[in-house]
Amino acid sequence: MRALIVDPAVHARGGHHHAAVKRLQAELTQLGIEAPCVGSTFATPDIDLVCIPSFRSSVYGRDYSGSDQYESRVAQMSRELSRALRRHGVWPDILILPCCDQVLAASVAQVLRRNPLKPAPQILMWLLYGPHHLLAPEDRAAETFASESRGAFTSLLEAVGERRRIAAYCETEAMGAFYRRLLPFDVNVEPGPGMALSVAPRAARPAHHRPNVTMIGFANRAKGYRLLPEAILKVLPQDSTSTFTIHGIVAGSDAEDEAWIFDRLGALGPRVASRRDILEEADYLRLLSRADLLLLPYDPDIYRSRGSGVVTAARRLGIPIVAPSECAFARPAFDEGWGVAFSSYGAEGLADAIVEALGRLDVLRTRASAIAAGTKDELSSILQAAVEAARARRRHGVADTIRGLLGRALQAE
Repeated sequence: MRALIVDPAVHARGGHHHAAVKRLQAELTQLGIEAPCVGSTFATPDIDLVCIPSFRSSVYGRDYSGSDQYESRVAQMSRELSRALRRHGVWPDILILPCCDQVLAASVAQVLRRNPLKPAPQILMWLLYGPHHLLAPEDRAAETFASESRGAFTSLLEAVGERRRIAAYCETEAMGAFYRRLLPFDVNVEPGPGMALSVAPRAARPAHHRPNVTMIGFANRAKGYRLLPEAILKVLPQDSTSTFTIHGIVAGSDAEDEAWIFDRLGALGPRVASRRDILEEADYLRLLSRADLLLLPYDPDIYRSRGSGVVTAARRLGIPIVAPSECAFARPAFDEGWGVAFSSYGAEGLADAIVEALGRLDVLRTRASAIAAGTKDELSSILQAAVEAARARRRHGVADTIRGLLGRALQAE
């Protein structure tokens, strides 16, 4: 059994792309399956993954300037994937796309069509973004790219041959509903791969404990880091005991010119700590273990339907959150009583929500801990299902390939 993970955005340690591939490789190793990754040509030597550097661009490099750009990117990416497969030397039984968009889907479809005598792999994918990664899927400005997406994923289904060979997931029900209307196969809802997290009950805080408010992750513009200096400045005089730990990776983000944010945070006094380093897994988990409240002030114009790896971690670890009311990733936290929403997106709205959350932190913690105790990480089951489906197909490999070739021939007539 052979698996291959394909993510053109994997290029360095840190961030959800790296975490996803690392977790997938670890889980598949437990199943006795090697799963190298095809990643970016810019992958750093210390990436600590089994990685084949191949792709010169990813979804983040696209400016959505027109159909010519889409078609040229598909042509380039399919060539790069074909070369990677030749370098790998083994045709995969399972192809895992932890961050799939229409360019990658169309590229995979082209590669499969170039290899008609090889059985199409079982495909497992997560659709983390809408067709335009910087717009909410419902935004009218993204309609053109929805047509691209429909065509790309239809092409992939035709190349694979059967719906049952594709298992697709989104991280939120809102994103899942959007893609179900658009794509010709089923789309389920499940968090994307991320760090394996312990769900052991969080230790009780001592009576003298000073609550720590934390933000963590890549400091992309859409994450709302720019709201923090003013918001925290408003909170500090209203809550005399809380402390703040703000982590954001600026290098490699789309907001490298906003490093000033961390300079301003560092000038707010001893109760505010900021850091910009790339975190090892142990450091990331250590920061989360110290957090009493997590901030996710993500721009709702971009995150209206999207998921968040940080909120997935918060759910599994029992950490209350603060987030904009319009963000789908936070809706379960609001409904289940372990999240505080703010509807006025800005520093003042964020500050008011932080003060409210700190005022009823004990209740939020209790509810978050109860939810964490009942939350199960389904990734192992998802991978096991993909492996079983691929094994079943291998048992019928020759007949399966003949049926696939006949089906493609009929489609071409």
